[in-house]
Amino acid sequence: MFIELVDSLRCLEPHDETWLVAAVTRMDGRHIAQGVLGCPICRREYPIRDGIGWFTARPDTVPARLTSVAASTDPDRTMRAAALLGLTDAGGIVCVDREWADCADALTELSPAHVIVLGAAVDAISETVSVLAVDDRLPFAHGTLRAIALGAESAERGLIASATECVRSRGRLVAPVTAPVPDGVVELARDERVWVGERGVVASPPIALRSARR
Repeated sequence: MFIELVDSLRCLEPHDETWLVAAVTRMDGRHIAQGVLGCPICRREYPIRDGIGWFTARPDTVPARLTSVAASTDPDRTMRAAALLGLTDAGGIVCVDREWADCADALTELSPAHVIVLGAAVDAISETVSVLAVDDRLPFAHGTLRAIALGAESAERGLIASATECVRSRGRLVAPVTAPVPDGVVELARDERVWVGERGVVASPPIALRSARR
């Protein structure tokens, strides 16, 4: 897991958002290969094993490995994914689930951004791809993601609601046509397989003001 990604991750428990604290056992370049992410509020821990962050309900009982996905060699599929996600310029965090995981590495070359694969290991990934294991919630601060593409399996697990909260204003959400478009998302287009939506403008949370001491 890319070390700089840690700043964007949050605990899954229902309490105030706060950064997670990383205890790193082994690094591989700029990726955390082994370690633990801990919540300073509730003390919950999320293990990182073989570079994969485990944000599941019971990380102590999950399989040791995820299903591996081979990288796509079809440039048209990568271009389609990039167009759906609105990757016209560089930067930001983009998520793709198992159904789109084969495009992850190619997307970072086409439009440099940090790509996160949900629920699948990817062969021969680059420095700018991370892998997270998740259930029905995403471990990101609200408004963090630039775009996310989900397949049928993720939609059936109810991941769309969490994805909507994590996508920033005007960010893209791609989902199968069988899934309803959630509130707060404006549908831009659809075909026989997927719809593409854009999250509406989200107001910034209020900032608490305190009087200065004299």
